[in-house]
Amino acid sequence: MAQVRFALPPYRNASTALAVSVVVASVVWKLAADSGLVLYFMPGLVLRGQVWQLATWIWAARPDTMSVLFSALIIWLTGGSLEYSWGRKRFLQFVIITLTAAALLTLGLAALAPQVGSVPFFGAQVMSSIVWVGYGCSIWRGGTNIFGFPVTGRNFALLGVLLVALNGIFGGLVTIIPEAFALAMTFAYALYGWPTQAWVRFRSRQLDRDLKRRSSHLRPMDGGRRGRDDDFLN
Repeated sequence: MAQVRFALPPYRNASTALAVSVVVASVVWKLAADSGLVLYFMPGLVLRGQVWQLATWIWAARPDTMSVLFSALIIWLTGGSLEYSWGRKRFLQFVIITLTAAALLTLGLAALAPQVGSVPFFGAQVMSSIVWVGYGCSIWRGGTNIFGFPVTGRNFALLGVLLVALNGIFGGLVTIIPEAFALAMTFAYALYGWPTQAWVRFRSRQLDRDLKRRSSHLRPMDGGRRGRDDDFLN
């Protein structure tokens, strides 16, 4: 099993910028909330017109010190490893598209279940979860370590899912709705890519099966003997 070691990411990469943004934004968002301006994601308020939350929630961590610091550290360290593996563009696309889609799905659920609308959601928690699980998926059969204990990428990813599940058990399942959507999309992306990529692969496999089926009746004109220069299929 190949061993993958964590390394401190460069200070100018995207994961570092995201981690710093989470710390700064979380402080500003808390001060704004104390003044009556909500920049977290509350679906009920978005449905009443506060649509900016769909963007501002991405950098918001739960307003307590440990949540802010742990979210930033996971995004910096684990996100840095994922960015190194996938490249900056793919990493940023994955984070922004997944978080935005998770927010829209949660918003749709809130329209059907009003009790979801009054719950505040924090994008930094979702971001830290998807980069953790995404990194595990990216090295699925490879190995890494947690506090010196070797684990496979698969187990690393499943540990991230377990941590989210525990948060749901202790804090209420409704509080992890965006994370549940985002983690489902993370696994789907790791296995199949974005929907357009999955469609291309599906069509490619379909065409390959079709060509094999059409060619199954073809036989060489020499009856299967090899070595003639004029063999061809009829």
